[in-house]
Amino acid sequence: MSKIYYYNFKRFNCWLIFNIILLVKAVYCVVKCPIIFAYPQTYVLLLCLFVSIAAWCYKYLLKHPVALVSDESIKIDYCKPLKWEDIESVEEKDVYCCLTKKKVLVLNPKKGIDYKYNFLQKHNCGFTAFSIPLYGIIKPEDLEELQKIIKSKVK
Repeated sequence: MSKIYYYNFKRFNCWLIFNIILLVKAVYCVVKCPIIFAYPQTYVLLLCLFVSIAAWCYKYLLKHPVALVSDESIKIDYCKPLKWEDIESVEEKDVYCCLTKKKVLVLNPKKGIDYKYNFLQKHNCGFTAFSIPLYGIIKPEDLEELQKIIKSKVK
């Protein structure tokens, strides 16, 4: 058995509205004043707009995995899998993210396991290396199912 759980971000937000307004203004300027292409600043601003739109599309249109759960292990985000027998305990913690308290489910690994941590796992403020967010960026039914699986696998 293997199942992937995905993040569920709200697509309609300030970033989308900002991108739409900038796109409308850019199209309006290009139509009303085509001489604007004579200035190099125009190309820089258009590049910034298209990078912002591409970043929004990457975050909100593509599926990003929270966890891949199998019978042998759990893989959180894009990290290496952590075997169930290497997890000592599970606990709920409050951490600060963007100046607000957020709840996360922390998987505490046993001491002395040989795990290759990536950069974000080593340097991620209050979040530990194996944290699953509990604050509204995962569908509630997926989160409930994921918690049940974790509680059944970890003693």
